[in-house]
Amino acid sequence: MDTKEIWEFSRNFVKREGILVLACCLAVLSSLVVTPRAEYIDWHVLVLLFCLMLVVGGFKKRRILDHCAVWLLRRCNSLRQITAALLLVTFVGSMLVTNDVALLTFVPLTLIIGREVGLDVAKIIIWQTLAANLGSMLTPMGNPQNLFLYARYEFDSVSFLQVTWLPTLLSGALLGLLLWRQQNRPLKVNLASVQVERGWGLGILDLLFLLCVASVFRWFDHWLLLAVTVAVIMAMDRGLFRQIDYSLLVTFCGFFIFIGNLTQLEFIGSIRDSVLGSAAGTYITGILASQFISNVPAAMLMAAFTEQRKALLLGVNIGELGTLIASMASVISYKLFAEAHPAQIRQYLLLFLYYNAIGLLLLVPAVYFLLLY
Repeated sequence: MDTKEIWEFSRNFVKREGILVLACCLAVLSSLVVTPRAEYIDWHVLVLLFCLMLVVGGFKKRRILDHCAVWLLRRCNSLRQITAALLLVTFVGSMLVTNDVALLTFVPLTLIIGREVGLDVAKIIIWQTLAANLGSMLTPMGNPQNLFLYARYEFDSVSFLQVTWLPTLLSGALLGLLLWRQQNRPLKVNLASVQVERGWGLGILDLLFLLCVASVFRWFDHWLLLAVTVAVIMAMDRGLFRQIDYSLLVTFCGFFIFIGNLTQLEFIGSIRDSVLGSAAGTYITGILASQFISNVPAAMLMAAFTEQRKALLLGVNIGELGTLIASMASVISYKLFAEAHPAQIRQYLLLFLYYNAIGLLLLVPAVYFLLLY
C-alpha cells in the first residue's frame, strides 16, 4: 500500500470506528499518567456481551423475529394498524435482543412494505428508531450501556426495573400519541411467509439465551456461560463467530482502562462532589453528553465521576433521543433508509430531529419530576 492508500484507509477507519479510536486513545494517554491495572477490565460485562452477540446472531440467522413480524403484519388492514405492528415488534424486540438488532431486523421490513405499496416510510422508520431506543431502556440486555451500568453499580433485577419501568411506560405513551396522529386509511400488504429453521438448534439457542439472562442477573457464573456458549456454537454454527462486533468489545476494554486510570487521580473527587454529585446534574449531563459522544461512551465516562446510578441510567437512556449520534442504533436505521432513498436524506434528517426534539421535550421533564425530583 502506498502513502495515499494508507491515509485513505486510516481516514475511513477513524470515520467508521470513531468511538473505538477515542476509547483506545483515552486508555493510552491516561496510562502515561498512571499505571493501568488488569483488574480494571470487567470481564463479566465483556463475557455477557460476547455471549449475547453469539446467541442473538443465531436467532437473527434463523429469522425468528422476521417470522413474528410478518405473522402480525399479515393480519393488519390499515396504515395505522401496520404502523402499530411495526412499532410494537421493534419496541418489544429491543428489550430482548438490543436496539441495534431490532432495527437491523425490522427497518428492512418497513422498506419492503414501502416499496410494495408506494408508501413514504421515512416517518415510520424514525418512529421505529424511537421505539427501539426507548424500549431497550427497560432491561439490562436492551443496550450496551444498560449492561455496563447494571454491572458497574451492582443493580439487582428489582432495583433496575424500579428505575426503568415508568420511563418505558411513558415512552410507550409517547409512541401511542404519535401513532394516534397516523392516517387510518385502509391498507393491506402481501408479505410472503418467513420460514423458521426449527428443530433442536432453535431449542438450544433458547436455552443459551436463558443462561445469558441468568448470568446478567448473576444467577449463573459468566465463565461457565462462556465455556458452554463457545462449545455449543462451535458445534452448531461456527460462522456466528464472524458476525460478532469485536470493535465494541475492544471499545469497552479501552473505556474500562481509562475509567480505572481516572479513579486513581485526585481531582476526580472534586468533580464527583460538584456537578455530578447531584441527581439533577448527573441526569442532565448524561443527556447532553450523549448528544455529542453517544450514550455508551457517555455512560462509561461518567461512571468514573458519579455515584448517582439512578440518574445516570435515566440520563443516558433518555439521552438516546436527540442527535443522530446520540445512539448508534439511530445511525443504523439512518444508513438503511439512506441506502434505499438517497434523494430523501435531508428530509429524513429534518424529520428525525423534529420527532426526537418532541420526545426530549416531553420525556426529559416528565422523567425528572416523577423519578428524581
